[in-house]
Amino acid sequence: MKKAELPDNEAARQKSLESMGILTSDADPELDRITRVAQRIFGSEIVAISLLDNDRQFFKSNINQPTSETPRDISFCGHAILGDKTFVVEDAEHDERFHDSPLVTGIPNVRAYAGVPLTNPDGFKIGALCVVDTQTRHFSEEDLQILEDLGHWAETAIALRYGARTPQQVLDDLDPAKHELLIDPMTRTWNDVGMKEFLHRELINARLKHDSLAIYRFEIDDHERLLQTYGKDTVNRIVQAIASVITSSLRDRDVVGRVDECGFACLMPGVRQEQTSFLGFKLCDTVREQCRFTDMEGEPVRITISVGATWADPDTKLHFKANRILEHAANAMDQAKADGFENVVYRALPAPDQPV
Repeated sequence: MKKAELPDNEAARQKSLESMGILTSDADPELDRITRVAQRIFGSEIVAISLLDNDRQFFKSNINQPTSETPRDISFCGHAILGDKTFVVEDAEHDERFHDSPLVTGIPNVRAYAGVPLTNPDGFKIGALCVVDTQTRHFSEEDLQILEDLGHWAETAIALRYGARTPQQVLDDLDPAKHELLIDPMTRTWNDVGMKEFLHRELINARLKHDSLAIYRFEIDDHERLLQTYGKDTVNRIVQAIASVITSSLRDRDVVGRVDECGFACLMPGVRQEQTSFLGFKLCDTVREQCRFTDMEGEPVRITISVGATWADPDTKLHFKANRILEHAANAMDQAKADGFENVVYRALPAPDQPV
């Protein structure tokens, strides 16, 4: 058989697929609904929504597929994701690419296959919606149009459902091997890499839902003096306390992460532009009022932060990458710190043809 080539963007495609959490999430009733409709329309023995992982084809939803996954290198769907249109094989037994495939010579005895590639919000082809028969079959132009329409339904369901998960749900679904890459071990919040991943995800969600997003960078005021006066262990406890109180004060859909030694980033979806600075001051209030420390003599130690803020509209992803937006918020934070303690500076993102 002819093994499907890997897409040119395979590494980025795989990373995007993994970031969705769809590989480890529970069965999805909406995708099951789509496969049931497809079976009723086409009358095929097997209908599936497959996802192409590193070395396996995983069936997220399937009807009569005898296994939950197969090796990727023997999959028909591996060929389907290489194109934009529906991939069709009407007689696999006499097709030189598949005639000796174990999926043809053994169970499930594939003879006819039609699979429409599924594209995720990042623009990567992550799998296929396919109908499979054990008899040869001709697929008409109308058949292919119907299958493509069902594929669009599946893409929409995937985009909305797997973009709507809360940060905690994403964390719960995270492969343990990814924790070190994405999670800050001291605060158990997202790290710099994780926050960039989340901002990228939220910019996609904003465009899908025509929503907006407030982005913040904030840092402990005068942290060098705190470090010199009280030592690293105390400053680490302050950092942990800030992460805890900020996280507990946010909504489920908001995201907070430690992105450097004494600095954090925060994402708040659905915030109006005129609310952005006000919510920055709320972050300051939360830290000042809830992060209370005393020195060795029992005297209170005042802990404050300064905040840099910016705001993204639904079209921002078309112009700016996540790291550039976070850098823009960090520049606003630097200005806030230069002006004194407990300041908030808002900087609008520049026009698309201007540098951030």
